[in-house]
Order: sequence, then structure tokens, then C-alpha cells
Amino acid sequence: MKLIRFSFQENNSWGVLEGDSVFSVTGSVYGNFEKGEKVCSLSEVKLLAPAEPKIMVCVGVNFKNATNADGDTVAVERSCPKCFFKPASTLSDPFSGVEYPVNAKDPHLEVELCVVIKKKAKNLTIDEVSDYVLGYTCGNELGAMDYIREDNNVTRGRGFDTSGPLGPHLETELDTSNLALTSRVNGEVVQEGNTDMMIFNPLEVVQHVTSFITLQPGDVVWTGTPKGRSPVKIGDKMEVEVEGIGILENKVLPY
Repeated sequence: MKLIRFSFQENNSWGVLEGDSVFSVTGSVYGNFEKGEKVCSLSEVKLLAPAEPKIMVCVGVNFKNATNADGDTVAVERSCPKCFFKPASTLSDPFSGVEYPVNAKDPHLEVELCVVIKKKAKNLTIDEVSDYVLGYTCGNELGAMDYIREDNNVTRGRGFDTSGPLGPHLETELDTSNLALTSRVNGEVVQEGNTDMMIFNPLEVVQHVTSFITLQPGDVVWTGTPKGRSPVKIGDKMEVEVEGIGILENKVLPY
């Protein structure tokens, strides 16, 4: 099932997307829900990021060919995922503009598979994780690489406003073991990878996060990016695509 968050006639709602038709949700997406009546067509709505996070937890260096802020391949032997946070204020909608900090000199985009949480999750076993997942979506994990090189910390480099676009919708049922990941700048492919290169799969990442953080309904877990992040500039059209989900598009706005 495809779930979307959307704005229609000045109301924000969750809906079910089938083809070009948007249907209402009866019940709560964070509990029991069903597809309701048709509301409108997709062309009549503004898509919103398909999550309502209080926190977003990210994983760095989770691909066997991952690179650091300098573009160098990183050793991948580790006992657990390496986590950091993106504030909820980084959330950005599909097709919206994103704005880098005015003095950022090396902005990049990264394609990621993201997990949206369905219900309160703490100390999960690996067998329990799937029941706590609302769905999967595309994420563009934007970063100012010069900031990260400058202070060796990702908070400023990856935590600025609008640096976390999500969308265009959620897939509630998805086998994440072998999915192509692609990013493009102005139509040119700049990054390609596959989830089969992950060190920790999405369910393992979520399990690890719940061992030290209580995740709430609507929270987001970002699962890492493959090699090949690319610089972007003002006016560029960015696309990140996850096989089985779709394409998330955003544009780099002027300061």
C-alpha cells in the first residue's frame, strides 16, 4: 500500500494512493486503518513529507563502499551502527526547495532508504521490528561537507534547516534486501548503489536504535548512503530514487 501525507483545501491529511487517485484513511495510520472514499486526484494535492517525527536518527558509513567527507573510502568493520541525529526541523517536503546555510561552500546530496515508525518502540528484538514499521520512503540526506571537515562533527553539517527531504510516499510492504539506490543532479546520475551492500540492514538499524532511544510514532530512521555523494549548487534539480518506492525531487534554492 502507498501512503501519502498531503494538503488539500487547506487541510493536511494522510491518504492512500492508488494510481492517480487519492483515498482517505479511515482510522489512524499509527494504529488500525483502512482505505476510505476517494478524495481527489494526485494532481490536486500538495505532497507533504510522509512522516511526523519528533526525532530522526541517521546511520553513517553503513555501506561497504561508503566514503567520508573527504571522499575517501572508509574502513567498515564495526560492531554496531554509527548513529547521529537530524532535528525534526530538517524535514522537507517533496518538490519543495531546500536552502543550504549561506556560508556553506561544499553542499552535497545523498540517497537513502528511510524507515518511518508506526508505534512506540523500545528494546525491540529483531523479530519484532517489522511490526513497528509504518513504511519505507526515499530520503535525501543533505550535508555541508566543509562544515564536517571543519569541526569533525555532523551536527552542523547535516542538521541545518530543510536538510532532510522525504517522500514522495510510503510503501508499507517492501522487501529491502536488494533495492537499487540512485541519485541524480539535473538528470545526470551521480550515485548508484544497492541495499545488498549495507553492513546493517534496515531492521537491524531500527533494532539497534531502540536499544538506547524510545522511538515514537512518526519518527524516522535513515539507514545510510552508498558511495558517490555529489556536490550541488543553487538552481540544481536533485532527485533521489529507491527502487520499489519512487523518486523524491527537490531544488536547491538561492540563499
